[in-house]
Amino acid sequence: MTPARAARIRGERIEGRRQSRKEIREAAAEIKWTVDRLWNKYNAGWRTDRGRYKNHLKSALGGQEPQQTSQIDVHRLRVNLSKTLKPQTVKHVLILLQRIINFGVKTGLSAGLGFKIEMPRVNNLRTEDLNPEQLANLIEAINTEHDYQAANFMRMALFTGMRRGELLKLQWEDIDFDRGFIHIRHNPKGGKNQTIPLNEAAREILANHPQFDSPFVFPTRGGKQRISPPNRINAIRKKAGLPPDFRPLR
Repeated sequence: MTPARAARIRGERIEGRRQSRKEIREAAAEIKWTVDRLWNKYNAGWRTDRGRYKNHLKSALGGQEPQQTSQIDVHRLRVNLSKTLKPQTVKHVLILLQRIINFGVKTGLSAGLGFKIEMPRVNNLRTEDLNPEQLANLIEAINTEHDYQAANFMRMALFTGMRRGELLKLQWEDIDFDRGFIHIRHNPKGGKNQTIPLNEAAREILANHPQFDSPFVFPTRGGKQRISPPNRINAIRKKAGLPPDFRPLR
């Protein structure tokens, strides 16, 4: 800062052509940090968030400051969204609103809500039980599947009740053909080893299942343990015409 520049600034302030620091602070304090302004500051660039904000939040609450937003405003928003959107989508929209407002609070730009946003209940129950016709369709789809790894993976799940994690870890040494048992190690539900009967259906599957140079029954092409079931599992479900929410594996 040179003396000449300081004199010029002082002159501009006297003439009213430049704001003082105090006036700048006061003007900044008068800025209304609406939800829309906070969003523009917060926007992380995620396409899904941009779509949710533009389509569902901007017109409804964008012009309001968080502290001016009432519980009935958010309730009305949730009801209106629920008329056309699934509960999970409504929940994502409300979570985005919550994140925007929390951003304003953390950065000191605005106050928060005076209440907690009530999220819709999301029914996460999925179809796991099949009627006789669906089960017959599933077995037919499995029997016509060319990927024997996926087909036998599904058969073992159906005939033994083993979970995906248990099948992924299953090794040939865990199968006792002589005494008729399958040893399940490190059960994820209880953390303890288990032993289940080797029924005739499972025995036949395993007896005809190819054994590679790998300790695992369902290995990757490199012989290592899989981290996910064979890709054709979902194709089998679709071929059987089962509901989209049916979980072929637990």
